[in-house]
Amino acid sequence: MTDTNSDPVSRRQFFRSLGLAGAVGASGTLLVACGGGSDGSGSGADGTDSESATASADCSDLSRLSDAQKQRRKQQVNALNYVKASPKPNKNCANCQLYQQEKYGSGCGGCQLFPGPVAGEGYCSSWAKQS
Repeated sequence: MTDTNSDPVSRRQFFRSLGLAGAVGASGTLLVACGGGSDGSGSGADGTDSESATASADCSDLSRLSDAQKQRRKQQVNALNYVKASPKPNKNCANCQLYQQEKYGSGCGGCQLFPGPVAGEGYCSSWAKQS
């Protein structure tokens, strides 16, 4: 028999991550209102290089995001330990209930927790099985 609750992320951790997402989202709104934010240059925490990013299925093109959204994304991918390739078999963004299918074009979805394209093969600590 297999244990269906073998995921190390508890319900409490999941909801804590959602609370963090709301707090970061609110701070991003404040940054926009104040005219602040990151310039989005260089390599980000999610491993993307904004200068060499192209609109392709590798989901690294952040050009459609505002500076505030890029800053929010950078904070969230760090907080959620997002990686482009899941280290866990059968757990990836494409089968997570937070994933938004094809939001950024063919092969690139979105996530309810942070802005920008997300690889279907990715993974973060807030992964939740689709219902």
